[in-house]
Amino acid sequence: MDVLHLVVDCFTPHCVWRTLEKAFASLYNSRIMQLHGSFQDLWQGDSSVSMYMQQTKSLFDELVVAGRPMSLEDFNLYVFYGLRGEFKHLVMSFITKAEPLLYADLHSHFLTHEFMYKNSFHSMDATPSLLSSSLP
Repeated sequence: MDVLHLVVDCFTPHCVWRTLEKAFASLYNSRIMQLHGSFQDLWQGDSSVSMYMQQTKSLFDELVVAGRPMSLEDFNLYVFYGLRGEFKHLVMSFITKAEPLLYADLHSHFLTHEFMYKNSFHSMDATPSLLSSSLP
């Protein structure tokens, strides 16, 4: 990044330092705001649980690297908010826990739920055909 244009009017090292500090602080604050905004806009949609959780973890990790880690409570809240409706009952049970869940625990629970949810619909689809074939 070319910074000479930022400090061309500075005549002391202190002025150079303060000018660069202000310029990069502005970029830093903008990036933090962008990451938080991305969390607020994050929706699972048609994505699998794994894809959705990878997106949330990536944003979470970027905040850590930027020096502004998000609390687990806030992370859980953002994750819950963006999930599809089929996870509503599972989310309700997590909200009542005394401690927020870690990423690995959330991911594991959601994967299990997704697997069971998909299998329950497959078994419901198969049931009528099995019953009709057994009728005389």
